Formats: sequence, C-alpha cells, structure tokens
Amino acid sequence: MDLKKLQHQYEGFKNQPNLWSQSTFFEYPQIDIPFLENIDFSTIDISKHYRLGKLVEVFYQKNIEAIPGYTSIENNIQIQVDKHQTLGELDFICDTPTGIYHIELTYKFYLYKTDIPYEMDRWVGPNLKDSLVQKLKKLKEKQFPMLHHPICKELLKSKGLDVKKIQQSVQFKAQLYIPLSLMNHTFPHINNNCIQGYYISYKEIDYLFPLALYHVPIKQDWLIDPKHNTNWLPFVDVKPIILEQISVNHSPLVWIKRGTIYERFFITFW
Repeated sequence: MDLKKLQHQYEGFKNQPNLWSQSTFFEYPQIDIPFLENIDFSTIDISKHYRLGKLVEVFYQKNIEAIPGYTSIENNIQIQVDKHQTLGELDFICDTPTGIYHIELTYKFYLYKTDIPYEMDRWVGPNLKDSLVQKLKKLKEKQFPMLHHPICKELLKSKGLDVKKIQQSVQFKAQLYIPLSLMNHTFPHINNNCIQGYYISYKEIDYLFPLALYHVPIKQDWLIDPKHNTNWLPFVDVKPIILEQISVNHSPLVWIKRGTIYERFFITFW
C-alpha cells in the first residue's frame, strides 16, 4: 500500500456522511467530531495488511490525535475476565471540548432489499451476513453496556477515569446501495446522502455497458472515490473476475467508468 492510496482511503472515509443525524433514530447520538483535510500518513505502518474495519479505526485515531482540543485517552480497550476470556472491547475513550466520551466507530455497507417486510430490516450486508438492525442491536445490548461492566469500571478506574462522567455516542458511517428502480426514491430514517450507488443481481450482468471500463476493488479500497482509480478493464476481462466471486456467494463492489462519469455498484450473488 502506498501513501497516495492511503490518502484516498482516508478522504473517502472522511467524506462519507453519518448514517443518521436525528437522535430519535437511535438512542445514542452521533458525535460531531471534525475531520481534518489530511492526517499524518507517515505514522501509519503501510507494511501491515489492515482489514477495512481496522483501517478506519487507525484513520479515526490519527485524526483525533491531530485535532486541537481533542485527546485520545484510550482505544481498543479489551475487557477481559482473564487471559483466555474477552468479554468485549471499547473502541475509543476521548476527551473533547464537551467532556469525555466513549465512542463506538462503525463503517458499513448496506443494500436495500425490497422483499423484506419491514423498512428498517431492509438494509442488509452485500453477502446477507449482517444488517443495520443487527448492528444497532449489538451496539445497544452488548457494546454500550460494556462500559458499565464491573471489570470495565475497575479497569478505567485504574487509569483515573470515572465511568459516571463518561458520555456515550457513535460515529456510524455507511455507504448505501439501492435497486436501480428506486434511484429517485427518498428513504425514511436514514441520511439519504449516504447513498453511493445501486446494485444488480448477477443474473443481469450481461445488461452492463459493453463499451464501458470496469474495476473490482479490494475491500479496503471500497472507501475510495472511483475517480482516483487508474487501473481499468474492459467488460470482457472483468466479467470472469466478477463471476468468480459470485460462485463463492460473494457480492463484489464494482466501479464503472463511462467517459467522465464514474459510478459504484454491487453485483449480488442473490
């Protein structure tokens, strides 16, 4: 990984909006931490192969460390019964101008599946292994209560922190993808500015533009705006790459370039 790519990944992470703004949507509010235009990329170990979730945590940490008035107190705090049993983890404890916060950071990709009865249940992961509702449930029932676990209280007390003085919030960013037929639809509950593209089923693959150029990014690059990509393939060369992923029940993200127009879409195995 080179520094230029790292910069494009950070830019994509920074620019993606929060999934909601109204606190009525979820009982833990979104924290409004400012993002710097750039962070010190030279301090990130680019020899490591970060999974996407870890990469955004590194970006978030570096950003907090660089903002005046913000201090990263602790991050990735392991709550352990003993060496062999971990109850969970707190993402970030930060000192901010409005007090000390426990922040849970999330960056997700959800597709809107129209055959599911209830609106909120329709936002699902591209491989159908997770959903927005499942993630919110985990935050509410597991991740946030962890702060008040006796073991966590003792651990934080040993670091000079009083749990009673710690506020809790999320930084929940998500890229959303919708069926082509709903491209002009407004969706309730979520921030519609999070919609980054559409999705089609693998059965429709031959309806794609034959003369356009394509790229199938690796998962860490899903953060990146496709306009930064320089490695494009014709449809005839990208189709086998897509179908290989479909064959193992994996829904790839695909970028398309048509002249000066860049788009992102998922091709689902379902």
